Amino acid sequence: MAYAEKRGRYWRGRFKTPDGSVASATVGHDGKKFTTKRAALAFAEEQEADARRNLWKDPRAGDITLEEWANKWYPAQDLELTTLDGYRWHIEVHILPYFGSRSLNTLSTIEINAWELQLHRDKVCGQTSAASARTLLHTILSDAVSAGLIQANPAVRQRNRGRKNGKHRTRGPEQAWTTPLTVLLFGERLSALSGRPDDFVKAVTAGFTGLRWAELVGLERQYFRLSSIRVEQQVYERGGDWMKKPPKDDSYRTVAIPQFLTSLLSAHLQASGDGRCACTGPRGCGGGTYVFLAEDGGHERRSNYGRRRVRPAADGRHPDNKDRPGYPVLADVAAAPWPGLVRRSWPAAVPGAGFSPPRQRGFWSYDIERHHVMSWLPLMSGLTMHSLRHGHRVWLDEDGIPAVAIEERLGHELPGIIGTYSHTSPEMVRRILDGLQERWESSLRERAALWGGRSAVPLLDGLLEPYRERPFQDLLPNRSQNQVGDLRARPKKRA
Repeated sequence: MAYAEKRGRYWRGRFKTPDGSVASATVGHDGKKFTTKRAALAFAEEQEADARRNLWKDPRAGDITLEEWANKWYPAQDLELTTLDGYRWHIEVHILPYFGSRSLNTLSTIEINAWELQLHRDKVCGQTSAASARTLLHTILSDAVSAGLIQANPAVRQRNRGRKNGKHRTRGPEQAWTTPLTVLLFGERLSALSGRPDDFVKAVTAGFTGLRWAELVGLERQYFRLSSIRVEQQVYERGGDWMKKPPKDDSYRTVAIPQFLTSLLSAHLQASGDGRCACTGPRGCGGGTYVFLAEDGGHERRSNYGRRRVRPAADGRHPDNKDRPGYPVLADVAAAPWPGLVRRSWPAAVPGAGFSPPRQRGFWSYDIERHHVMSWLPLMSGLTMHSLRHGHRVWLDEDGIPAVAIEERLGHELPGIIGTYSHTSPEMVRRILDGLQERWESSLRERAALWGGRSAVPLLDGLLEPYRERPFQDLLPNRSQNQVGDLRARPKKRA
C-alpha cells in the first residue's frame, strides 16, 4: 500500500516497485517538493498503479544532469559529420551553459521558453539559431523520455501560443531563387571577378542541374558522360580536412543534361588540363580528377568562395570587414564591354555628401581620360549558390514536370505509396531537357539585347554572337549585294 510520511517541512511518498522493493519520492513530475500529504500520497498511488500496468518508470532516473545525459546521447547519433558539428556547437554554446548542471526532472517548459527568447533578445544568436537550439533540446529530451528518465518532454512547443507574425506564417524568410537570365548574369559576374571561365561554367552547371554545392565540388570527370552527370559523391571541408563522402542521404542518381551544357562542359574539360586535385596528404580528399577546381589546384571552400565571389557578384559590393564597411565593386567599362574589367575598389560615397577619389597610399588611382569606372548594382538580394538549386526546382514546376521526376533529379524521395509506385519515364526526361534547352536559348537572347550584346567574359561573348542584332546589310542574301532590288524580300531581324 502506498502511503505518505512527513519529512521536516515537506512530505515524502512511499510505494512498492515492480520488483517488490519500497521506493520513495520527494518531488512530483514538475520537479517541486511535496508540500502536502495529499500530493505525496497521490504521487505514490500513481506509481503503484503504473507498476501494476507494467508502465512504471523510476522517478529517480531523472536525477541525472542534462550534461551527463548529453554526453551519453551525442555519441549514439548516426548522422552526417557536418550535422553533428552543428549539434555540438548548439550543445556547448547554447544549451549546457544554461541547463548543463540541472537534473532532467527539474526542467520546466516555462524556463525553456524564457531561455529561447533570451538567446536572441540578448543577441547571443539570431532568432533562427535560437529556434534550432530549442529543437535540438527537444530531440535530446525526447530520447530521455524514451529511455524512461523523465515522464514528459518539457521542451515541447505549446501550440497557438505567443505572437503571430501573420496568418500564413512560414518557417522563415523566403529563399531566393533564380531565373535563367539571373543564372547567366550571376555566372558572368563571377567570371569577371576571377578572370576565369570556370566560374561561369560552374554557375550554369549548378543552375541547370540543381546539384548541391558539395556535389558540384566533388564532381569527378569520370562521372561526366556527355548526356548526363552521375552523382556518386560529395567533397566538403570539415575542420581543415577535405572529406570525400557519399552524396547527402545517399542520394545517388543520374542527372540528364541538355545539349548546350554537354558542349559547355566538354569545351571546359578540354581547356582546363587534366583536372588532377592538388590537395594531397592526410588532410586532402584522397585525390581524383575533378571538373571544377580552385585556382591553386585544390577545392573551393564554400565560405571563401562565398566571400570572394558570390557576395560581390550578387550584392555589387564586397563583404564588410571588422573595421570598415565593404567597398563597392568597381568595373572599367572603357577597357571592356559590360560588366567591365574589375578594378581595385574605393570606399562607397555617402549620399548627400561630396565625393572625391581617395589619393592616399593603398588605393588605386584612375585616369578619367582613360578609365570609365562604374559600380555594379545588386543582382539579387540574398542570392547564394544554393539559390540556383531552388531556381531549378521552380523551372521544373513551371514546366509541369511530374513530382517523381523532379524529386529524383534533385536527390529527394517521394514519401509513402506515391514514391513506391511512381517512376521517371524517358518522356519525362525529354520534357525536362527540352525545357532547359529552351530556357538557355531564351536567356542568351535576353542577354544579347542588353549592353550591345557584348560581354567582358570571352566565353559568354562567343555564346552571344549568334544572338546579336546585326545591321541590315549583314542580313542580305549572299547572292545579292543590291539593297534596292532586295527591299521587297527584306528579311526579318533576328530575335
